[in-house]
Amino acid sequence: MLSEKEIRQNRKIFSETDKSMAASFKVLSDVNRYRIFRILAQQSKISITSIAKILNISLPLASQHIKILEHADLLQKERGGKKVFPRLEYDNPFVQAVVKTIQEVLQSTR
Repeated sequence: MLSEKEIRQNRKIFSETDKSMAASFKVLSDVNRYRIFRILAQQSKISITSIAKILNISLPLASQHIKILEHADLLQKERGGKKVFPRLEYDNPFVQAVVKTIQEVLQSTR
């Protein structure tokens, strides 16, 4: 059993980053949002319309998922004429880590 001192020391490892990371994992727990993330990790310039077609979901649903990913700071949107192109937010270290993990898992399953 841990002493009170050991319990206090273990509590010091927690930070606000924990809440942010947990929220990001929660966002990616939806299979369609994860698949959008994975598509964007492999293809840097793809329209929301194309993503919706690949996933066989409606355009409004794809847009809603992308909005959720954007609010979680996992991606940002760029305009290219009339089209909107989501792209991963590579300045976010969580995004970098998830992309790296996806690539490693895909390589190990080949």
